[in-house]
Amino acid sequence: MGLADLLKRRRGGERPTSRRAPERVRGEEELVRIAMEDPELEHRLLAVDRLGSQDALERVALDGSHLDARLKAVRRITDQRVLARIMRERKQPDLMMACFEGIRDPAVLEEVARDTRQSLTARRIAIDMFADRDALLDILRSVNAPVLRRAAVERIGDQDLRAQLEAELAAHRPDENLDRILETYDADVLVEFLGAFRDSPSAVRALGRLAGRGGEAGEHAAVILTRLLKHARAEIRRIALEGLADTEAFPADVVEEMAGSDPDPEVRRLAQAALEKADA
Repeated sequence: MGLADLLKRRRGGERPTSRRAPERVRGEEELVRIAMEDPELEHRLLAVDRLGSQDALERVALDGSHLDARLKAVRRITDQRVLARIMRERKQPDLMMACFEGIRDPAVLEEVARDTRQSLTARRIAIDMFADRDALLDILRSVNAPVLRRAAVERIGDQDLRAQLEAELAAHRPDENLDRILETYDADVLVEFLGAFRDSPSAVRALGRLAGRGGEAGEHAAVILTRLLKHARAEIRRIALEGLADTEAFPADVVEEMAGSDPDPEVRRLAQAALEKADA
């Protein structure tokens, strides 16, 4: 056995292939590879510093093996729609916050808020950062998640609308207040607004009255109330059931299930009474 073979055996095999330091690399593809794969922190970050194109930085941000290089790549990206795309593709909290550091364009924030492919957290943050009233009302109409509707409601700058709706929630003269509000504001917007306060007994009662009035807004209110029958606390379930009892949208199958298996005895009693009234 020769000396070279003996040395190879003692070192555990072939000597590792040497890596070129990033400052000596000129090709972008090799810099991307170093940024994405190199085991040495200093090499990865230096490679990211030397990347010139947004495309190369996006590739590192999306597919890099190490979070440090991915975060640094994100912070060097100036195209805000690329940042939004990275958030959508890689739903990672640290990466998301780094992306939001670079997003200030209201149009991009609106796109994030509306994009159902984004995480709920990203959409909520986008709404919190967004201030356009008309667009917030559009978002309020279009989103389904209660937490997002609540975020949009909180950002509505129309103080008259907020004051009237808050008075409706606080007062127990609902029909008079509701009629007055409906003279000024679209019923669908009102339903969305009240739906965002679905933990409030007053809001749920108002939804019940809207459901009883029928029409497209009434159907929407009935859908919200039906969901509450399954996914709300007992008090809210009872109020939602009362609101649906005399409507054309009365969900007999759901109420029948409640009458037999709801954990709250008062809800079971009300459900049974509602079924008997519907059958009469």
